[in-house]
Amino acid sequence: MKKNNQNIFVVLLMSCVMLLAMVQVAIAQPQRTDSLTQSKALTSEPDEMRGRMMTSPLPVTLRQQGRQICVQSRYNQLLPIYTEGGTFYTAFRLSKGTNWITGLPKGTYLINNRKFTIY
Repeated sequence: MKKNNQNIFVVLLMSCVMLLAMVQVAIAQPQRTDSLTQSKALTSEPDEMRGRMMTSPLPVTLRQQGRQICVQSRYNQLLPIYTEGGTFYTAFRLSKGTNWITGLPKGTYLINNRKFTIY
């Protein structure tokens, strides 16, 4: 009977140690900051939660000509485009030099944290 009690005690002790180890791992993992952020800059509702918008990692020059947007870049890269509400719309592949973004439907877009309105 004493041997049975020792086995139960060992099993309980090992279970507690494993549970403690799992809790420590859960606490030690870094908190993600790229999933949701509180942003009041581009929204009319102060408590709205939104995803973080990405910008171009390398410098670009943007200008609008009618329904087209001219993008000048010295590097090959991707340029994310968002709707006015901050929803991801598409990523435009830039090559070195002058690139033209055409064919966007009418609306307001955020490109590299700048607003562009297509009529």
